[in-house]
Amino acid sequence: MSFTPSPVPGPEKQPLGDDYSTPPTSGRSYLVPLLVLAAVVVLGLGGLYLYTKSLNDRMGQMQKGLEASIQSQSQLLEQLTRRLDQTDTRHSELQGELGVAKKTLGSTQSELQRARQMAADLAKKQQESSQQLSSQLGQLAQEQEATRGNLGNLSTDVTGVKGEVKTTKADLESTRAELKRVVGDLGVQSDLIAHTRTDLEAMRARGDRDYVEFDLRKANKRQKVGSLQIQLKKTDEKHQKYTIELVADDKTTEKKDKNVFEPVQFYQQGFRMPTEIVVQEISKDRIKGYVSSPKVRDAQTTAANTK
Repeated sequence: MSFTPSPVPGPEKQPLGDDYSTPPTSGRSYLVPLLVLAAVVVLGLGGLYLYTKSLNDRMGQMQKGLEASIQSQSQLLEQLTRRLDQTDTRHSELQGELGVAKKTLGSTQSELQRARQMAADLAKKQQESSQQLSSQLGQLAQEQEATRGNLGNLSTDVTGVKGEVKTTKADLESTRAELKRVVGDLGVQSDLIAHTRTDLEAMRARGDRDYVEFDLRKANKRQKVGSLQIQLKKTDEKHQKYTIELVADDKTTEKKDKNVFEPVQFYQQGFRMPTEIVVQEISKDRIKGYVSSPKVRDAQTTAANTK
């Protein structure tokens, strides 16, 4: 009989079931995305922080630049304001100077017009004197032709003609000298006319007449000027004319529409030469000038007035 050995009993193999399966991996799969997401968030926050800081820096620089620009513009505006004020002040000064220049120009034009009129009158008188001289010379030439036939009286006639020529020349020179003076409103040859204070002082230094200056305004009463009483009635500044009423030797006389630098003449008792009023400046309701009166009384006139 044979014996078959039976197998040695060992650990019994169990079938693989759920309890011995591979450990689950679902927890790891969730952890990786969370880590990635956290990294992205951290990076995003870091980038946002850096961007915000950069933006703040730029805004600070822009604010500083804007403040500097505003300050510069404020300084520029202040400078422009000062310049504008200076320009306004200069403009006002120029306006004042322009007004003075216009007034001076108007006075100068008036004086120039009067000087032209006086020059025209003088030229006319000189022409008349020249014509009179030519006529006299023509008569002398005719007389000389007539005397040529008489040889015996030739020397006497020539001497007479020479004397007449000398007289005529003297008259001509006197006429030319008188043309430098002005004829007054009474038709009498006037004294020299003073246009400036220097002229008046020079005339006063001659010593042959008295000069009293005046500054009259329009009023309801007369004002005393030397021995006269004068009242300004009206002025015409545009045409440089005036009207006055004067009292001399208890006689009242009105001088109407007289011109500037025109000698206003009248006679006073005891004087052969007339007294003259010369107005040098005419403005609104105001005149300035002087009174010229002779110093020496006429003996015959004084004696006639006392009888």
